[in-house]
Amino acid sequence: MRRILLGGLGIALGVFTPPALAQQPQPVGTNPNRVATLGRPSAIPDPPPDPDITQTGLFRNGPARPTTTYAPGTFGAPTPVISQPPTVGMPPVTGGMPMVQPPPPRLAPGGLPSVIESRGDPTGRVPGGYVPSVAPGGYDGSLGMENPLYGYDPGTAALGRVGSMRKGWVSAEQLMWWSRSTSMPPLVTTSSPQFNGIVGQGDTRVLLGGSFGDTYRIGGRVGAGYWFGGGELHGVDARLFWVAPMTASFSASTAQFPLLARPFFNINPGVTSPNVGFGQSAEIVAGPGVATGNVAAVLKSTVWGAEANYRRYLLGGPTARLDSLVGYRFLNVRDQLTITEQFTRIPGSDPNIGVPVMSGTVTDSFRTENTFHGGQFGVTGTLQRGRWSLDPRATIAFGTVHQEIEINGGQMLTFADGTTTTTAGGLLTVQGANIGRFSQDKFAVVPEVGLNVGWQATERLKLFVGYNFLYLSDAVRGGEVVDTRLDAARVPNLLPPGSGTPLVDVVRPQPQFSTNGYSIQGITFGLVYRW
Repeated sequence: MRRILLGGLGIALGVFTPPALAQQPQPVGTNPNRVATLGRPSAIPDPPPDPDITQTGLFRNGPARPTTTYAPGTFGAPTPVISQPPTVGMPPVTGGMPMVQPPPPRLAPGGLPSVIESRGDPTGRVPGGYVPSVAPGGYDGSLGMENPLYGYDPGTAALGRVGSMRKGWVSAEQLMWWSRSTSMPPLVTTSSPQFNGIVGQGDTRVLLGGSFGDTYRIGGRVGAGYWFGGGELHGVDARLFWVAPMTASFSASTAQFPLLARPFFNINPGVTSPNVGFGQSAEIVAGPGVATGNVAAVLKSTVWGAEANYRRYLLGGPTARLDSLVGYRFLNVRDQLTITEQFTRIPGSDPNIGVPVMSGTVTDSFRTENTFHGGQFGVTGTLQRGRWSLDPRATIAFGTVHQEIEINGGQMLTFADGTTTTTAGGLLTVQGANIGRFSQDKFAVVPEVGLNVGWQATERLKLFVGYNFLYLSDAVRGGEVVDTRLDAARVPNLLPPGSGTPLVDVVRPQPQFSTNGYSIQGITFGLVYRW
C-alpha cells in the first residue's frame, strides 16, 4: 500500500511541476547524468577526452599521418589507397612516409569532372558491387553512333577509335557501267538487184556499220587495305574490278532482204570482171534468182583491271582527311569480232553469175587486245558529317599499252561436181596480207575519278553509292582494225577462174592500228567493312 501511495505522489509532482524547473541549472554536487523528465531532455556535458586516443590523421606529437580510404575494387574486396592531407603551411615530411598525390578526377567531354561511386566500401555505407560512373548531363562516357568517327585523335589524324584504331578493311561493289562501243566500216549492205549493194549507188543502204555493240555492262569490284602501325598514317590499298563479257550480234538473211552484199573498195584497176570493178564494189552473198543465204556478225568484249598503292596521310581534321596514293595500275581491254556469211545456190540458176559453187561458208575474224602497265599517283579522302560521308578518289597512271591484233579467216566451198575445198582467208582477211598476229607498244595515260556517298550503318560497316569514270587514252578495237581496201586479185575465189588479173604492188588489206580513247563509266553500289 505504501508503494502505491508513493508512486502516485511522484506522478502528481511530475505533472504539476513547471517545465522550466526541470531545465534549470542544478546545484553544484547534483548528479550530472540526470535524465529529462517526461521526454524533456536535459543538457549532458561530453565526457572528458581520453588522453590515449589520437584523432584520425594526426600524430600525438608530430605531423599529420596519411589516412587510409577505400576506392572501388573487385566485388567485396576493397583496395586501400594512400592519400596525403594538404601540406599548405606545413613543413615537408622528411625521413617518414612518402607523399602520394591523389589521382586526378576522370574528365567527361567538355572538361567536366565525373563522379565515381565507391564499390566494396568496408563501412557498409555504400552497397557493394558494380556502380557505373555518372557524368554531368547524363553522359555515360561512350561515343554514340551519331559521331561515327569514333574519337578523332588530333595527334595521329586518325578517323578510328582512339586506342583501338581500325587496322584493315575490305570492300565489295556491284558495277553498273557503260562502255564506249566499237566503230566499224560498212560491212553488210542491201539494195535493189541492179545496184549490187555497192555503197553510194542507187538505193543501197548499210545494214551493219558504224557504232556497234551494247554499251551496258554488269560487273564487280573488290578492294582491301591495311594500316601499318598506329594512327592510320601509312598503309597499302588494292582494288580489282571486272565486267561480264558483252556480246553483241547481228544477223540478216534473204528472207528479210532479197539481196545481201558485203561492200569493199577495190584498189586493183586491172580487174575486168562484170561483177567486180575498180573503186567501190561489193561481193554478192545472195540475191534474187541466184542464191539464198545470210550474214551474221558477233562482237565479244571484255575489260578488267587492278591497282595496288602505297597510301599515306596528308592532312585532315576531326571530320575530314586527305591521303596520297602512289602505286601500280593494270588494265586489259579485249575485243573479238567474227563475220560469217553462208549461201546456197538456187538450182537452175545461171552458173556464170559469180563463182560457180553450189554452197559455201566464208569467215573473217578480228581479235584485239590492249594491255596497260604503268605507275600511278593520286589522292583519296573522306568528309564526314554524322553518319554520312563523301569519299572522293582521283588517280592518273602513266605507262605503256601493249596492243595486239590477231586476224584470221577461211572459206569452205562446195562445187558443182561435189568436191569441197578449204582455203585460208575470207573476204576481208587474206593470206600473205593481213592474216597473222601483229603488235605494237604505245605510251598511254589512264585517269580514273570516283565519288561515293556513304552511310555508316554500324561502327564497322559502311554502305555507299557512287559514280566512277575510267579512261584509256589509246586502244585498238575489234571493228576499227578492219581494212576494207582490197586488192580483189588477192582474195581467194572472188574473181572468176582464169581472169588473169595481175596483183598490184601495194599489199592490201593490212591490219589497221587505228587507236582511239576507250572509256567506261557508271554507277557503283557497295559496302566497306573495317576491323
